Order: sequence, then C-alpha cells, then structure tokens
Amino acid sequence: MKVVLVYDPRWGYTPADHTPFWASLDTVEYVAGLLEETDNGVLLVKADDGLEFRLREILGKHSNPLVFWLNSHLPADSGKDVPTIEILERVGIMHTGPSSEAQAVGRDKEATKTVFRRLGLPTPESYVVCPGDYSPICQSGNWDGYVIVKPLLQGNSRGMDELSVVRVDDFESIRERAERVHLEFDEPVLVERYIGGKGAREFTASMLISHDGRTADLPIAEIDLSQVPAAQGKFRFLTHDIKDEKYYLKTPAELPAEIISRISSDVGRIVQEIGCRDMTRVDIRGDSTGICYIEVNVNPGKNRFSYLTASAYSLGLRYREIIAFIPYQAMLKYRLEPPRKLRELVGSVMALFDAV
Repeated sequence: MKVVLVYDPRWGYTPADHTPFWASLDTVEYVAGLLEETDNGVLLVKADDGLEFRLREILGKHSNPLVFWLNSHLPADSGKDVPTIEILERVGIMHTGPSSEAQAVGRDKEATKTVFRRLGLPTPESYVVCPGDYSPICQSGNWDGYVIVKPLLQGNSRGMDELSVVRVDDFESIRERAERVHLEFDEPVLVERYIGGKGAREFTASMLISHDGRTADLPIAEIDLSQVPAAQGKFRFLTHDIKDEKYYLKTPAELPAEIISRISSDVGRIVQEIGCRDMTRVDIRGDSTGICYIEVNVNPGKNRFSYLTASAYSLGLRYREIIAFIPYQAMLKYRLEPPRKLRELVGSVMALFDAV
C-alpha cells in the first residue's frame, strides 16, 4: 500500500528537552517508520503551494495512493491558511480524516453550536461579532453573569487569556476585547455565556469512529479546574499557554454512570450529524444546573500526551496503535486491503468496537 504523508514545510524538530510535538518533523519520521514497519510504502510530500501539482503527479504514477495528512492547514501566499483537506478533495485522492465540510463545522464555534441546538443539546447562549460591526454586543438579551470572548475559528485556546471573561452587561469591555481579537486574528469573535458557577466542572469526551460508522467510547477525561490558575481571581478556564501541559487532567473522570451514558449517546449523535471520521473529541462544561456542550474537535490533537491519547492509554492502548488506526480505517473506507501487519497492530483498538 502506498501512503503519502503530507506535512507542513514550516515544521522543525522538537527541542531535546520536550516531549515530541505533533507539529514537528519528529512526527513525520515516526509515522513514516510506523507505516514502513507495517509493510506500507511511504512518500513524503510538503504541503506548500506545489501540493496540488505533486499529488496529481503521484496519482498518475501510483495505483490507489492514500494520503495521511499530518497538518490541518497549509500556508498560502495570501497569508491565510488553506485547509489541506480542500486540496485533497479537489485532486480527488483518497485520504484519512474528516471531509472539508465536517472540518469547517468543527472549526467554526458558532456553526458547531448550531449543530448542538439542532440536536436539542444544551449549549451556552452566544452571538458573533464581526470586524467592523459591533451592534450585536448591545443586543445580547437578558443573560446573567459573565461572558467569555473567543476567536470564532481558532483552536487550542488561542486568543484566550486572563481578560477573556467579562460581565455580560459590560458592553465597553466586551467591545474592547473583541477588537483585540479582531486585530490579532482578523476573524469574527464568539461571545458566549460563561459557564463557571457553583460546582463548575469541565470534561472532554473522545470517541473513535470506524469506517462503517460504528463508534467506540474512550474514557471521559476531566480538566481539574482546581489545578488551573484563576484569572482575575475567580475564573478558571484553559488558556493557550497551559493547554499542552496536562497536569490538570484526570482520567477517567468521576461521573455517575447515567451521565456517562448520556454523554456517550449525545457524542454519538454529534458524530453522525457532523460526519466525523476516525476520531473526535467533544468539550463539555457544567455546573450545578447541568452540563453544556461547548465545542467539537473533528481533527483532535494526537500527540503523545493529548486528551485523546491520555484517555486511550487509560485502557491500556499504546500510542502506535492509536496512530495506526487512522490509515487502517481509511483503507477500509476505500475498500483497500490493509497489510497484515497493520491489521494485527490495530487489533486492540478494533476490539473496543466489538465490546460495544
């Protein structure tokens, strides 16, 4: 089987004193070695302005090549990141991961919340503020408490810091914060009712997805908010500067069986509605009034100590099995025959689906 690894040409090697980053040449070498060990041929392709041309060349030279895209976006001359999946779909080449449509929904926080609302799932009230139009700020309705101001399209808590939470009726501060985000990211802002009352807790629920739509739950993880620094003395939420440290993660979360069952059912419905593939992660926040669904990560982090891998480790799975699951499912989706060694490697992962 010929697998094309597409990666960002801006990546370098992880510093020696750090656990390897996903966005690094360490990952490229690791995944290439894993695929070769399982009897796949590997082609390395940089995701730059020549990506589409090189993929068309590969299609002309090789039979049924499969792209395993390691980077979600590629740099473009315009300065805007272009989703890698859009290039793959335009070329018409087989690939791992979700479709461009699913990725677009997951990337847009308000589009994701629209899915939650359509499914009847609880999610905090919100509105979007576009650059140059601040009129929605004064039309927010009769919410109580506080709001949190976030970039609409960024992931990994980028654009969030100790000033992100403000009173719901402090329109001047909301506008000031929105202007700062607009200036930094040149994109709309999501203003969302902040869930942080009495008994506030935060969770993330990861799920594996087979090529035929079956799902397998990984244990729900809890972000222990008592371990997270308090912004402005009272607000606890994850910011970009601590997101990758994971010292605050508790796996599995201590939750009643009926809540775990409910979350599993809800996440399964979300997966089906959005069209997630391979694996996904849903962020949840709650307090004494109940839980609310916040975001969906249709292409969740997959480094060695991500939320998803931490949940998988708690079941005894190994990192190499988790990563091998991705191209294995893509091969099955396209009715290709995975190499025997690859099939054997993912046996423990696939057993999770049989146990459902």
